[in-house]
Amino acid sequence: MNPATIEYIRSLKPAPHADGRALVRQGIELGNSFEAPLTRYEGYKNHMEFKKAYQREGKIYWTLLMGLATMEDEVAAVKKIDEFQKRTGFKLGSMLHIPSGNVALPREYRENAPKTTSFMLDGLDDWMALRNAAPIDISLNDHHLVCPNSIETTVNALKAGAVRVGSFGQFLWDYPGFTDHVKRYSDMVTSLGVMASKRDDMFAVETYLDDSFPGYFMDCASYVGYALIEHYICTRLCGARYVISFGGLLSEGHTRIAVALALHELMGTDEQPVLTYINGSTNMQWDHDIDGNYGFAAQEMLLEICAEKKFHMSLGINPVSITEKIAVPTLQELLNIYACGKRVEEKADEWMPLIDWTPIIHMKDVMVQEAKRYFRNAMTAFEEAGIDTGDPLEMLLMLKKFAPQRLESAFHSSTVDGKKSEVTPFYPTVLGRQTNQMRDEIVTELKAEGLAGSLTGKQIVVASGDAHAYGLMLVDGVLREMGAETVNIGVDMDPVDVLDAADEDGTPYLGISCHNGQALDYGRQLKQLAAERGREYVIFMGGKLNTILPGDAEPTEVGPLLCDMGIQADNDLKTTVALIARHGR
Repeated sequence: MNPATIEYIRSLKPAPHADGRALVRQGIELGNSFEAPLTRYEGYKNHMEFKKAYQREGKIYWTLLMGLATMEDEVAAVKKIDEFQKRTGFKLGSMLHIPSGNVALPREYRENAPKTTSFMLDGLDDWMALRNAAPIDISLNDHHLVCPNSIETTVNALKAGAVRVGSFGQFLWDYPGFTDHVKRYSDMVTSLGVMASKRDDMFAVETYLDDSFPGYFMDCASYVGYALIEHYICTRLCGARYVISFGGLLSEGHTRIAVALALHELMGTDEQPVLTYINGSTNMQWDHDIDGNYGFAAQEMLLEICAEKKFHMSLGINPVSITEKIAVPTLQELLNIYACGKRVEEKADEWMPLIDWTPIIHMKDVMVQEAKRYFRNAMTAFEEAGIDTGDPLEMLLMLKKFAPQRLESAFHSSTVDGKKSEVTPFYPTVLGRQTNQMRDEIVTELKAEGLAGSLTGKQIVVASGDAHAYGLMLVDGVLREMGAETVNIGVDMDPVDVLDAADEDGTPYLGISCHNGQALDYGRQLKQLAAERGREYVIFMGGKLNTILPGDAEPTEVGPLLCDMGIQADNDLKTTVALIARHGR
């Protein structure tokens, strides 16, 4: 093990804190104090029994993900989905509801938080409204189990019969204005204890791997290996069930299926399959001529359906609408892609004899071997560095401080000894490779336009306003290639954090990546704070710049509104580089 890695992890050891084991016991006691309704599906003891029946019979488990502007919109849409099921004969496995990120905050923090695009939950009656909207089992993942308000959100989700509560991997996310990490992760451990109390009824903690450290990784093998760390904390240390959804950032069919097979082999059991669903990939979608995205989605779903029929992994499918890359989907767009997938399913048996699974099985075998090695390397390093690997709170506090870009290289077999700094992937993640390719293409174009070195001597603070990392990596890489000195302060940064960093470094240049519908509010807060400080900043924003405007049920592109505020927001890095290069001359 690289001594520098051990020393780095030692520096992450948290200050004395409450005993995480005791917090788990407190959570179990709390969970035992109330009942949770088991399932809306007749003939099954609980939702897991329903899902396992589908697994045995080779049926495909479908789930839809939705987060509309208001509770009224969300409930009305679920009723329409149920009507669609009755009309078509399709059977939905579960409904995944995505509320506003402000649900994650204690009430006293919500007023000043940037507004997001989804509905609010405010009291148990709201959670129950989701359960009672239609006879469809529900899941509540985003902004529940791991957030500053986690005890309330987890308890209410279970009381409403949410069969899965998550998302474990989002412990890496930050929330505006809330900085008491010890309280937040103490409450998360207590919430994991609450989930453990419902273990016998098969309620499960869900993760979405792409929202956590694997979203930064370059190798699918370490993507799987990281899941073993979460699994260890959730099941071994907290006694809760753990299930996995993934896939939005993986777009090559063979690696998507190999990852599923590896996760299934490493963590699935006859009693409880570990896989929930594979998300439709988003990074290969067109943002022009969007109907063409049906072509990509249909072949992706066909392979996944055939894989489930072949291997019986309990791999559900969560299709994403053809508009996913550019906007939050409407109900009709969700129904369209769901219907597309169900029609693909009708013909899947004809394709089964034509598929040779041998290369994918070989990939799975390599991933399993390397994932085990990654996990062993990580646990060995944690113990050598003095981390109490039996305390879930200590593990979470340490991981929260671990630099995301460093977690892969610290334990990957190609870099664990410290002789190399860059990971040599066994099976590269597509988004990592695409990010590098996009950077190189943009840099080539900028050089052709005579802008090579045009940012020399300029210092630029770059950050992400949410948990998405690859957009930030792209911006950082392009600016540095043009000669800038970038100060990358990371993801989940509040507007005040960005301005503080700029003031500390004495630079007016700020670049922010946004994706979760908060762009307009984020820009307004930046401008307001800048005015209060009496300073002028050169601000550029990019990513998915949309939000739900007052009176609307669907998101609107807000780049022009941001430009009207004096923020460069046309989402064109070449224009941005030219603007910064001219500034101050």
